[in-house]
Amino acid sequence: MRKERKSRKQPAKLSQRLVLNGWMLRLFESNSTETILAAVAFEGPATDWVRPDGATWFYDRLTSRPERAALTHADLLRYDENIVRHWREITKVGEHRNLALKDFQYTALLFTEVYLDRYFNDETALLEEVNAYVNEWNVDREEQDLATPFEREDLNKLAFWMATGSGKTLLMHVHIKQYLHYLEAADQSHTLNRIILLTPNDSLSQQHIDEFAASGMEADFFSKNGRTLSISRSIEVIEIQKLAEESKEKTVAVDAFEGKNLVLVDEGHRGATASETGVWMDRRRRLCADGFSFEYSATFGQALKSTAGRALLQEYGHAILFDYSYRYFHADGFGKDFQILNLQESQDQAQRRLYMTGALLAYLQQLRLYREHRAELVPYLLEKPLWVFVGSRVTASTGVRELSDIQEILGFLDDFTGNRHQAIHRIALIWTGNNALVDADGRNIFVNRLTPLFSNRTPEQVYSEALELIFNAPVGGTLHIEQLRGAGAEGEIALRVGDHTAFGVINVGDASKVVQQAESYGITVAEAGGFKKSLFHGIDDGDSLINVLIGAKKFTEGWSSWRVSTMGLMNVGKSEGSEIIQLFGRGVRLRGLDFSLKRSDYVTRDDGEPHPEYVKRLETLNVFGIHADYMQRFREFLEEEGLPSEHDEEVTVDVTNHIAKGGKFEGVRLLTLELDSEVNFKRTRPYLVLGPVPHQQITKDPVILDWYPRIEARRSKGLAVGDAYPILKTPQPLSADHIAFFDFDEIWLLLQRFKAEKLWHNLAIPRYVPRALLERHDWYNLLIPADELRFINFERVRVWQEIAIAMLKKYVERYYRLRQTEYEQAHLRYIELRPDNGNFFEHYTFG
Repeated sequence: MRKERKSRKQPAKLSQRLVLNGWMLRLFESNSTETILAAVAFEGPATDWVRPDGATWFYDRLTSRPERAALTHADLLRYDENIVRHWREITKVGEHRNLALKDFQYTALLFTEVYLDRYFNDETALLEEVNAYVNEWNVDREEQDLATPFEREDLNKLAFWMATGSGKTLLMHVHIKQYLHYLEAADQSHTLNRIILLTPNDSLSQQHIDEFAASGMEADFFSKNGRTLSISRSIEVIEIQKLAEESKEKTVAVDAFEGKNLVLVDEGHRGATASETGVWMDRRRRLCADGFSFEYSATFGQALKSTAGRALLQEYGHAILFDYSYRYFHADGFGKDFQILNLQESQDQAQRRLYMTGALLAYLQQLRLYREHRAELVPYLLEKPLWVFVGSRVTASTGVRELSDIQEILGFLDDFTGNRHQAIHRIALIWTGNNALVDADGRNIFVNRLTPLFSNRTPEQVYSEALELIFNAPVGGTLHIEQLRGAGAEGEIALRVGDHTAFGVINVGDASKVVQQAESYGITVAEAGGFKKSLFHGIDDGDSLINVLIGAKKFTEGWSSWRVSTMGLMNVGKSEGSEIIQLFGRGVRLRGLDFSLKRSDYVTRDDGEPHPEYVKRLETLNVFGIHADYMQRFREFLEEEGLPSEHDEEVTVDVTNHIAKGGKFEGVRLLTLELDSEVNFKRTRPYLVLGPVPHQQITKDPVILDWYPRIEARRSKGLAVGDAYPILKTPQPLSADHIAFFDFDEIWLLLQRFKAEKLWHNLAIPRYVPRALLERHDWYNLLIPADELRFINFERVRVWQEIAIAMLKKYVERYYRLRQTEYEQAHLRYIELRPDNGNFFEHYTFG
């Protein structure tokens, strides 16, 4: 056997194409984000970032090194003074008051100062300087990785690849002030027509308008009848979808924004995918063709990874000035830790509900820790935990029996609050660790996670606490949903148990359809009680009693909250690309001790005391997926963020497999077995009849059906993992008590359909055979948690019958293939294989 290596050379990833970023780093005699941040970082408290003389400690660190010809100490001081002035202007009042500037934020703004200074003072010299670097960049690179030279029109666009939670919005505010400063210094203020912010949707537009107000800057939604903005310097906010080729009732023509505009693009990856490139990117370019643009995104790498062609890779390689993507952000201690699980495969509803009960308990533990230690948590700026459910299918397709994701979530919540006995039983299974919820390494996924929750409490007490803290209903009851009708509450559905205060809200586009389908599923719909205010918009209020938020992809853009602590994802990530990473980014946002944005492991208390253990649990995002492909997306995300990857494909040619199938060598001749061309099992073999006695070969090598769930797990570095509890999967037979409930007519008809789909027309299955086979246990091994064979309700009967059908199908297929093999072995003959063009042994070696 010999291994051959085929090299599949691929173009470099975006992170390896950041030409403008590389040029800027070299000005500071650095070669990476890590080295420039190490050069800027200082030892003192983050809140003391400004020296008594008004300069920053970042400047002090930079000027402790020898002066550079390209960046003198005088230049650095001038840039430093500008940054301090602009930052203080946007942090004078409101939520932003007295925020400290972080080292990576300072570096991003410093890079912007350097660039704008060169851009406005000598654009030609800047172009020559950057292209000289491009020539050096291309030395020794593969052809597909070469950077194209910059054109003059490439210089008026800067992009910032910044992790969610790193303060992109504040950087945007300062960037506006920086641009206006250099525009005025160049005596060009009169040329500016408009300042335009492009967003993906209305909700994010409103969020930006509120943020501008907090920074003391004037902004509003774009109006076709708006005033001349070159005088007021207001910012006009517009959704990118409203840009069109001609103005209509809900759109405005791109050409209406003629002249020099300053354009800011939030979620800059939008429009950077293959399907959108031609339209949105063209309109964005035209908006700032004579002006300037800043773009911001946490997921440039993921969005451009799926883009057809290299044009956009080149464009953003030219535009990204600063890279502080997630790999840097998390490694520096910013944002929450995370524990991510995905129930990749579950065999039935019982397994999914056990898993979802575990997720509920993980959230309950966070709620309790927050309630018990609320006063001590004040310096850590942690908010009341929130459980967010995100589904891909908001409503079920017409005529399809499959539940929508929201129906499945509502069904679980209804069952938990209304079926006390069964809910407590599931809690007990998780409490004792006597369950099948383990990861690929055999670790029980909930061991070590729920120690504070179960400490000195019984499953009954934990259940009662869940009713009180999560559902605002100390005694439980029936789940009710109610569509809200008030102004600002469009698309909202309130969730409550009995007559208690609402504990949750669904926020979707078509609320009426969700209510209709939920009602048909058996969820109780309450009468609308007149106009009511929005629950969704009050989630961040300090007195909000909303603990559960359910919706779809609107949570990836246009909404953010410091409360998100637990996420439930259903069928998410299968095609969303960068959206799944954005969603993850919403959950890992963290204010941190004294607004440091960092996890407690990376900061020191003023009193020198250690951080309480419960803080770490509240600084951890728990993600629970069901039937989601986001683990694959997340792996791709981490790979894009710098994890090592292997692009070479190893091809193994294994001739021993050929020998095992009947081939042999005679000297230098290679002989193989081939079926007689006249033989056709389906046509020439006499009719087969499936009998009640299992085939002897199958009893020696039984059919195996594994009914255990498959769970993927991933944690951020440093988090404790569960103990290893390898499951001993002991076969459990179906007893006569189970079989007594089966509908054997339905089973027989399904087997008939199965063999018809396989085109096994020469096989007969008598009606009595399925029962006869199931009454024996020598032909199968059913691997299933023993708890799932307990009779609890008639829903279990459907599961047992589904198991029986699955095993019988496996048996029928094994039986048919064995009989086919027996028949064909009697009609095999040897033939000689000859090399093509005399080079057979050049590709394969044997021995």
